[in-house]
Amino acid sequence: MIRRLFWVGVGVTITVVVIRQGRRVVARYTPEAAADRATELGRTASRRTGTFLSSFRSEFGAARDAREAELVAALLAEGQVHPDDVRAARQTTHGRHAARDASRGSAAATDPQAEIDADEDELGYSF
Repeated sequence: MIRRLFWVGVGVTITVVVIRQGRRVVARYTPEAAADRATELGRTASRRTGTFLSSFRSEFGAARDAREAELVAALLAEGQVHPDDVRAARQTTHGRHAARDASRGSAAATDPQAEIDADEDELGYSF
């Protein structure tokens, strides 16, 4: 009789455990719970993607600027003016040349040196 009572107790215990676990599984996979989990997963993925893109953009920009500085330093000949300085000088003198060429009219078009200067202004560096 004690054996039977023991096995009845074991059966009841297993039944209670299985029912509780079954309810948890059913609650977990109901449409509402699945939708809530999917929404939370979407939010988490969106947050992670935003963080990744933001850090990638800043790191990429810093690396690009550093590499550009390395390339400019490697390509400039000793004593050569930095391209940014040339561009700035060109911007300040460009308006002055345009006013001078307009005042001279067609003389700038027939002057070979003026044509060379115009080409160098347009092309940047000339060799």
